[in-house]
Amino acid sequence: MAAFVAAAFIVLGFAAALSRLGLVEIAADVSRVSHKSLALLRDSMLDDHTKEAAMQANARALFVAFLRLAIGLVIALAIPTALVWGVAHTGLFAFEAVIRTSLTWPFLLGGVVVFAAVLLCGKSK
Repeated sequence: MAAFVAAAFIVLGFAAALSRLGLVEIAADVSRVSHKSLALLRDSMLDDHTKEAAMQANARALFVAFLRLAIGLVIALAIPTALVWGVAHTGLFAFEAVIRTSLTWPFLLGGVVVFAAVLLCGKSK
C-alpha cells in the first residue's frame, strides 16, 4: 500500500509541477507558433524574403520552447521522484516496489485519469 501511495505521489507531483512551471502553456504556445508558421507558408501575399525571416523567428521561438520544455519536464519529474526516493531510504518502503507498482496496468490507467484531472483543474485556474 505504501508503494501505491508513493507512486501516486509521483504522478500527482509531476502533474502539479507541470502546471506550476507553466509547461502546459509553453506546449500550447508551440502549437500556436506551428500553426502560425503553416499560415505563413500558405500566404501568397508575402514574398519569399519575408516568409524566410518570419520562419527563422518562429524556428528560434520553437527551439527556445523546446529547451524550456525539456528542462521543465526533467525538473517536474525529478522533484517528486527524488522525494519518494529519499523517503524510501528511511525504510518505509522499497523504491523498487514503487517503480513496480507504477508500471502495472491498473495504476497506469488510473494515473492517466488523475493526471488529466489535475491538469484540467490547474488550467481552469
